[in-house]
Amino acid sequence: MKVGYRWLQEFVDIPETPQQLADRFTNVGLAVDALEIAGSDAIFELDVATNRPDCLSHLGVAREIAAIYGSELRTPKFQLREAEHRAADVFSISISDPDLCARYCGRYIAGVKIGPSPDWLKARLELLGVRPINNVADVTNYVMLGLGQPLHAFDADTLAGQQIIVRRADLDEKMTTLDEVERQLDPSMLVIADAKRAVAVAGVMGGAETEISSATKNVLLESANFDPLSIRKTSRALGLTTEASYRFERGADVEMARFACDRAAVLIEEVAGGTIFRDVIDVYPRRRTPVTATLRRQKIQGFLGVPVEDAIVEGIFQRLGFNITKHSHDGWTVEVPSHRVDISREEDLLDEIARHHGFDRFPSTLPKWSGFGSHLPFESDERFLRSRLAAAGYSETIPMAFSDESTERKVRPQIAPVKLINPMAENEAVLRTSLIPSMLRTIQWNTYHGIRDLQLYELGKAYWDGGETRSLIIAATGSLRPKSVHEAEREFGFYDIKGDVEDLLRSFNVAMQSAVNSVPAYYHPGRSVRLGDLVVFGELHPDYARDYKMRHRIYIAEFDIQLLFESRIRGSIEAVPRFPSIRRDLSLLLSKGIKYAEVEQAVRSVAIPELAGVEPFDRLESGSFPESKYALAISLTYQSEDRTLTDDEVDVFDRRILESLTERLGAELRQ
Repeated sequence: MKVGYRWLQEFVDIPETPQQLADRFTNVGLAVDALEIAGSDAIFELDVATNRPDCLSHLGVAREIAAIYGSELRTPKFQLREAEHRAADVFSISISDPDLCARYCGRYIAGVKIGPSPDWLKARLELLGVRPINNVADVTNYVMLGLGQPLHAFDADTLAGQQIIVRRADLDEKMTTLDEVERQLDPSMLVIADAKRAVAVAGVMGGAETEISSATKNVLLESANFDPLSIRKTSRALGLTTEASYRFERGADVEMARFACDRAAVLIEEVAGGTIFRDVIDVYPRRRTPVTATLRRQKIQGFLGVPVEDAIVEGIFQRLGFNITKHSHDGWTVEVPSHRVDISREEDLLDEIARHHGFDRFPSTLPKWSGFGSHLPFESDERFLRSRLAAAGYSETIPMAFSDESTERKVRPQIAPVKLINPMAENEAVLRTSLIPSMLRTIQWNTYHGIRDLQLYELGKAYWDGGETRSLIIAATGSLRPKSVHEAEREFGFYDIKGDVEDLLRSFNVAMQSAVNSVPAYYHPGRSVRLGDLVVFGELHPDYARDYKMRHRIYIAEFDIQLLFESRIRGSIEAVPRFPSIRRDLSLLLSKGIKYAEVEQAVRSVAIPELAGVEPFDRLESGSFPESKYALAISLTYQSEDRTLTDDEVDVFDRRILESLTERLGAELRQ
């Protein structure tokens, strides 16, 4: 928004230089993007906040200046000379949808002569970057820049039926706007119409068929107030933004419509001649109800941090044009002026006090210290989890939680995905029910960009109708060790993901559970394992890998985070053993259906306190034993905290363990 220094001086006395004024603007929240000296004038480029449409004019900015310096604000003075003929006898105006058009003012000016604008008018517009068109159009732009009220001038003789109807567009209705583009309209859009057709898109742009031309003799001048949301939607739908729509969609002053219409009519008479017909046609079906807001005295210090004297508070309100309707011991009730559409509550009034009292008057203070904070238990666990995964070479991914329904139903067919009301894209129409698709898309994207060797993890949420769960997924593909002169290349494999899973469980002191082969369909049935409800890991099924055009094997592991954290056993520091350990090896003959987990469970069921460890170290599938058997060698480590164990004691332990293995599993000791 550009404003001129000399034009501002017509509204208010400014006791400081343009540079000093620019600093003042910044202090009250009007950011100055640029200050350009243009001869004897200066142009301010202001970055006006969306909620401050009152500052989209010279009058609005002058109000702020008057409040800053305590100066008197001067509104334009003019003498309106009207003919005996009444405008209402020539034209009629009606509003069919008052919700979208709060007010419509029309002035009829007969006998104008269209031509170039006088030099003073062209110079003022050009200084602000506006291209002069003709004297009538230039006046509408001049008044808009001065007062903030968008206007439009129709060639009155081109309007059918000598009437204006403000209505919604008809279905499939079309019109050509001033930029010579045919626009497709719909009933959500408000239009200005005559007796036959739409002649303007309300609040956005006029129509080519009724524009002011060199042949125009009679003018119908429009000054209206339209619903901001309606204008914004229409502007976006048509891809058409104008100076008028920019102001209307932020909120124009409904009480300025008639004043601006009269002001423009006088200027048109001055620069284009003609006769102003008597009385403005002012259709105002629902009068504005004054907005009031209450400010409590004790709220000032609580909100701003410092007390502000009553006289200062009242002075700020008065300089800004607020009317104090009630002053009590508790505070004030003020009536908000019509141009301040952003003010409706107590916090808004406090913001005005802060701006004009001066932010520099609020002392800088450090926040009160109440001791060191701490993480919630799950936050500490997640930080620990991330550190362990980073140490293992995994990088975190943080994808979006959106997916397409077909993909989610393929992974979790038993769960109905939560559908988004307003999805950003067709393939992002539901919330994910699993972290698997997000991870596979991440791997796919990296692979397409030449990154094949990946170790990734995500700690995120999956959703379903009525709930959500937080999960962990880790994934790896490509080479674990790249090829070098010293070592051959090695691909990431099942036992690598298994080792990472075991290390993670071990770091949380979670006991390993019995493995079962009941895994989801997207896992390879022969290369995947489930450990209870805690974790599922293994190779991704080749069919799913092909869906993402993956040629290399992908290994994944999914953890139930809540169960992992709940199963965690907080470790304690143990002293280094003072006494030596003793290792004994047993070579067992077992039936082929028996898993190692069952062997370890049978060993530990003996409950020998001195048993420090059990580890398998060899396995034979065939040899000098029946085909239905296999040989498994395990090592048993014994250690006491208070003495050195003797061979006799260890022999007893071995016998007890062997008896348990024989009774539970039918194991035999190989000789």
